[in-house]
Amino acid sequence: MKKFTKDEKFQAVRRYMDETISYRHLANEIGVDNSALRYWVKLYEYHGNQAFACPYTNYSSDFKLKVIQWIKDEGYSIREASAL
Repeated sequence: MKKFTKDEKFQAVRRYMDETISYRHLANEIGVDNSALRYWVKLYEYHGNQAFACPYTNYSSDFKLKVIQWIKDEGYSIREASAL
């Protein structure tokens, strides 16, 4: 699968939101998996223009364990929780 730049992801999300186009149709058109496009849209809905900023950060083990417990308690999937 091709790597997409931040700008390409943003353009795909804007197209989905601005046009009457299905996830599947747009995903096939740009060559990305349907679920990846849905994930990008969710990221944008939660984080706006910062959605595709560099995600690399360092978190303490304690913080990671708290996040895992929160995910279990709230019933989120890993993908849903990572979009928040």
